[in-house]
Amino acid sequence: MSQDDPTLSAPATIPNPAHAKARPMSPLAKAALGFAAVAVLVVGAWAYGRSSAAPDAAAADATRMRMMLLDARAQILDAQLSLYAANFGNAAQHLEYAKPPLAEASNAMREGDLDELATKVDAALQQVMTGRDLAAKLSLDANSRAGEASKLLAEVLSKLPR
Repeated sequence: MSQDDPTLSAPATIPNPAHAKARPMSPLAKAALGFAAVAVLVVGAWAYGRSSAAPDAAAADATRMRMMLLDARAQILDAQLSLYAANFGNAAQHLEYAKPPLAEASNAMREGDLDELATKVDAALQQVMTGRDLAAKLSLDANSRAGEASKLLAEVLSKLPR
């Protein structure tokens, strides 16, 4: 056998991990790992909250639109009561207060692709403006205009998705 034969050579020494010294982690590395863990948790919590908030936002928008329409209808009904009592100034004021929620609801419906309902709300708004002008002229015809507006809003509220 020759000197170059690997079978005759002495076995290679295997390093013993028990004797190896573990170097401690630097404080900067510990801080970086802690910061990374917190960042991952924050991003995960944000993503979870964002994904679960979308249905709530749609429900809130529908509720807000319904609230605006109900507010306008309440003002119109108050105007009708004032007209029955021949209080034209109070009736005109109630009809004036009904305009902003109707206009805002109409815009919100157009943005939400509810054009058919928005057209009815616009018609109710037109009736309210005509009724307000008639109430300012001390005409009892304002009551019929307010009644038409109230009927239109009742139709819209019944067709509005809940």
